[in-house]
Amino acid sequence: MPYIDVPGARLRYDVSGEGPLLVFVHGAGANATVFFQQVEHFSKKYRVICLDMRGFGGSRADPSTFHPRQFSEDLARVLDIEADGPVAAVCQSMGAWSGLPLAVREPERFAALVLSGSPTPAYGPHHKTLEVVSERFRRVAAGETVPPQDLGFSESFVNERPEMIALYQMLARMNQKLDLSTITDPELRLMPDDFKGYKVPTLVMSGVQNKLLGSETHLIAASCIPGAQTYTFTESGHSTYFEEPAHYNRVIDDFLGANHYA
Repeated sequence: MPYIDVPGARLRYDVSGEGPLLVFVHGAGANATVFFQQVEHFSKKYRVICLDMRGFGGSRADPSTFHPRQFSEDLARVLDIEADGPVAAVCQSMGAWSGLPLAVREPERFAALVLSGSPTPAYGPHHKTLEVVSERFRRVAAGETVPPQDLGFSESFVNERPEMIALYQMLARMNQKLDLSTITDPELRLMPDDFKGYKVPTLVMSGVQNKLLGSETHLIAASCIPGAQTYTFTESGHSTYFEEPAHYNRVIDDFLGANHYA
């Protein structure tokens, strides 16, 4: 698995398959391995990269300098090495702080962008949910037991798939204990003026059975991103990629195909 050194961190990422480049960036609760059900599907026709964000999984970070402002630069450095043209990226939850700022700043890097289960950095009234997210993941990092439902998993998934919840919790324990409360810092907000001329094909999607963000946060977030499309999963929660992977993968397939990325 490749590693690259960047200021304040060493990043690890996984590469699988051949074809156009498709990048997955995880959220605050897990790491790159959580996308195993996407790798199996998409690596049949794409070169799939799953990035461990700094401080997560196999990537290490200096806690004294850690800040989410670094996420988009980290993704840019990976693309500098691995991409030879515009790519498609799928960013889950906190991963949107990697993909969307980079797409706004350097849109030529992207053929398509999917933002999943995320308030996104696009600022609006929905950002009040970030305070809830920050508080719950602070508790997780401190070693407290937080019910899976409070992290966005649907009640049915928690009850029917306890082995998958156990797997997710194991992945979370692989991560460094870092201060994620800075995700609410005003400097990270993307304001309307930042989106002037924004034309990257963007899909914002989430599940309605989501006690972490609520059922409509993705719709409000999409309204703050020019031209963004939306998709709503009715049978899952925050981590739709984990709860109903076949449905999730099909939606991404359709979006990439509609934007001629295959």
